[in-house]
Amino acid sequence: MAQSLIDRAWRATTPDEIEPDLAALWREVGQQRRVARAVLSNLVVVRERPAARAGDAVNADEIAKDLTLDEVVARHPSRVILIQHNPATQTACAPSAVSVGIITFGPPHARYGVEQIVVQSACAEQSLPSIIRRLLRGDVPTSVWWTDDLSEAPPLDGIVAMARQFVYDSRRWRDVRGGVLALATLHRRLDLADVNWRRLTPLRHALIHACGAADADHLRRANVEIVHRAAEGALAWLVVGWLSARLEWGGGASPRVAESRDSNELISISVGTDLTAALNEHRVLVTRRGSGPSFTVSVPHEGEADAVAAELRNLGHDACLRDAVTALLARFSA
Repeated sequence: MAQSLIDRAWRATTPDEIEPDLAALWREVGQQRRVARAVLSNLVVVRERPAARAGDAVNADEIAKDLTLDEVVARHPSRVILIQHNPATQTACAPSAVSVGIITFGPPHARYGVEQIVVQSACAEQSLPSIIRRLLRGDVPTSVWWTDDLSEAPPLDGIVAMARQFVYDSRRWRDVRGGVLALATLHRRLDLADVNWRRLTPLRHALIHACGAADADHLRRANVEIVHRAAEGALAWLVVGWLSARLEWGGGASPRVAESRDSNELISISVGTDLTAALNEHRVLVTRRGSGPSFTVSVPHEGEADAVAAELRNLGHDACLRDAVTALLARFSA
């Protein structure tokens, strides 16, 4: 959506005046043009920000540059509750700064708006659930979008307990094992939605289509090599988790995982010595050294905002992702 079609109305407020000030903003926006209020879900976004101290002002333009939040809610209108938390402080206290805004989208004849509430918090983690709970609308589902690295900033239990869905991107993980272990208490309680996992869908489907009886035997024996581009380690281990779950590999079965300096492919999977499926940003290429045809599958372009909005719309239980995470938890906990 073009930036020129996005308008913002913001004001600083206090915790007790959030709802009255939002109502006042809606009146101001409505006096300028006809705008429909749109909300399909509560979207709680949590970011750890050491600079979130008492007295720090909320900078809406800076937030818009850091996150694809506007693009996400343009595709899936949500009441946004953005918590910028300073984890260094461990005392219970009120938010240090609060701002509310109405963001409007669309052409002049079909404008719609969403609410955003930004809270700067320099208090103990235990104070955050009480801050968020009062801001949630009870008539729509709640999703948490964790934009930080889970391996370094594990999710706060008091926040995710209020949600039905947990959206994250394992591509951000610096430590794959740490990120997987951070999901240990979540994968059976919430609907997990990993933006990185979506990128594997064309590769998984192509591999399933290409495998024959001989390939299946190699897969059962874990005679598999997974090669990934630098910074794509999480993608490779998601493949390991998926294959482990589907093929019921035991603890002794372990595919070979390696990093490649070849930047042409995001990831490739070699099954035995004959079959290879390779994924890049544009296609999946399946090749065979022996008999059997090779083929290519195109990969549609999907940005972060498209992927996150699609997961929010689906709001479903991804059994394959859950099983892959469960298999990786067993592998990394051994």
